[in-house]
Amino acid sequence: MDNYGDAGVCWRLARSLSNRDDIRIRLFCDDLKVLDKLAHGDAIKTGAALGIEVLPWTSLDDLGASDPVGDAVGDVVIEAFACKIPDAYVDAMRLKAGRGSSGSSKPLWINLEYLTAEPWADEMHLMPSPQNNALNKYFYFPGFTEKTGGLTLGDWDEVTTTQSVPASLVPFWDESLGMRRISIFNYSHTPLEKWLRSLADVAKSNGELIDVYVCANQNISNEFIQSLEDSPLRFIQLPLIPQEDYDWLLSRCDLNLVRGEDSFVRAQWASKPFIWDIYPQSDQAHEIKLDAFLNLYFEGASSSLIKQGKTAMKWSDPHEWWGLMEEWTAHSAKWSDKLRALGQLEVKILDFVKSQEISR
Repeated sequence: MDNYGDAGVCWRLARSLSNRDDIRIRLFCDDLKVLDKLAHGDAIKTGAALGIEVLPWTSLDDLGASDPVGDAVGDVVIEAFACKIPDAYVDAMRLKAGRGSSGSSKPLWINLEYLTAEPWADEMHLMPSPQNNALNKYFYFPGFTEKTGGLTLGDWDEVTTTQSVPASLVPFWDESLGMRRISIFNYSHTPLEKWLRSLADVAKSNGELIDVYVCANQNISNEFIQSLEDSPLRFIQLPLIPQEDYDWLLSRCDLNLVRGEDSFVRAQWASKPFIWDIYPQSDQAHEIKLDAFLNLYFEGASSSLIKQGKTAMKWSDPHEWWGLMEEWTAHSAKWSDKLRALGQLEVKILDFVKSQEISR
């Protein structure tokens, strides 16, 4: 597993929070090489320019061990994706919390959970979990309802409304009129070649030309691409590009194939049809998670779109649902508007922090 999704969510949240209020951000990561690929090749340098201090995960131990009174501990500590904060740092959090009688020094500890549409997330969101060291940890669930924490929007609007082609995409971009575009960023198990062969047949039947942007060396062999050389599909292979440029790409494509969590969320802001390659789990829990999302996502759609859209999300051949693309696009725009109305994750986190400060 490459952890692009986990690192991507944390990097995007850090970038978004750094643009709001007078906030100093420290981001600890256990694989800076992954983060570098999402941050213009150098996360530490790019972070510094944005007001984000990017540090290796091992620095948490060093900070905790060298901080006898908790001065180096953040006022808000966000623990993402079930990572375990080192004991030395937690001890420093406890020491900071013990200073003063008002409790105003106590760090606010937030456990940022994985994104899910399952109903129980509504009940678990912001639930406190008292620790055995006098600290409280609060469960924070991103989500798709008013009762959850929303989704990170960040600089989506700023990035995607520019007409200039991002530098990383200039060598690959074609503004040809009348051509559909698809982006692909999936896991290795995905049956992409079978799916693409069906897409080629549909495009040929409809007289369409389709540019297929293959992101970060997906599992499509050169032999397969050569076998479709005379088809209506044109394959453009992309390196792993910065987050902002990827957002721009998604906003310009007619269909996005995405995976994990970060690209999944960005595809929803794009207001376009998408297929989510959810990360598979051995106990098949991902199937429950996918169905819960699809029930929310297709709420209010026509019966034909609900039926065919759900099968599309589970890799049915494009010829079964391609005729619904226009309707699906309109539905996707309504879904995106609905998510905006719920409020963004970065704003809701800050609102929660302020509410805790007032209640102390």
